[in-house]
Amino acid sequence: MEIKKLHLPEDEYFPSETEKKSIVLHHTAGSHRPDWVVSAWDRDKTKGGKSLRVATHFVVGGKSTRDGNSDWDGKIVESFDLKYWAHHLGTRNNNNILLNQQSIGIEICNYGPLTKSQNGEFFTYVNSKVPEEDVIDLGKNWRGFRYYHNYTDKQIESVKFLIEKCAEIYKIDPCKGINELYEPYLERIKDWSVLEQQKFLNSKGYLGMNGKPLSEDGMIGRNTNYALRLYTDAKREKWKPFDYQPLANEGGEGVWSHTNFRKDKFDVYPHPKLIEMLQNF
Repeated sequence: MEIKKLHLPEDEYFPSETEKKSIVLHHTAGSHRPDWVVSAWDRDKTKGGKSLRVATHFVVGGKSTRDGNSDWDGKIVESFDLKYWAHHLGTRNNNNILLNQQSIGIEICNYGPLTKSQNGEFFTYVNSKVPEEDVIDLGKNWRGFRYYHNYTDKQIESVKFLIEKCAEIYKIDPCKGINELYEPYLERIKDWSVLEQQKFLNSKGYLGMNGKPLSEDGMIGRNTNYALRLYTDAKREKWKPFDYQPLANEGGEGVWSHTNFRKDKFDVYPHPKLIEMLQNF
């Protein structure tokens, strides 16, 4: 997979080499073009004209919400060399600088939480419209919002590629971090035979529509489908690992979400396909 280098000037990051022990996933709260994100970082300054040195190592492009253009979908831009660092966490911890130095930042071009209007249209926090096809319904509120700008399949594929690449370079275990907060199993139960599904669902206490354990006969029916749906929904709604985590703020190793470091952030949100990708490491 190609990575386009669009490096910032040296005063926009810290050109000092640091060892990395974690990978932090973000989204930009903006539009689909990663080159625009990097350009914005180049322009942001303090009131005194000094560079803020806020950036992440990589930005993954997305699909335009204005005209559906997908030329940048899944495209990866590198904004500075992996061995250097910049501010991207913004915690109020005493170890904030160290956390930034030791982490690799990956941004996904995405607006984040959406508001649904009375006539069924979806709007971002800057009041731009998002087509319904680019909206994901989480089924219930997460951090106050039920609807979010959807991460595309190509974006998730690119994030997986970057995690693998960075993990290999710095010997970071992608099974640590947010993955450790899940139950030790996240079985791809839909890939199993019906009999295997029935046995597993019974072992976990999922009942059929009749309120009874499933018949382990290998025959699909409404009771098995009902229990399977309950299990799938429960897994989809297991969002606690995306909440604030003391371990992340203590410098824990592995892959984390920005939401693990700050309670006021929405990046990244618990997208089912993102969770599945992380769990498959």
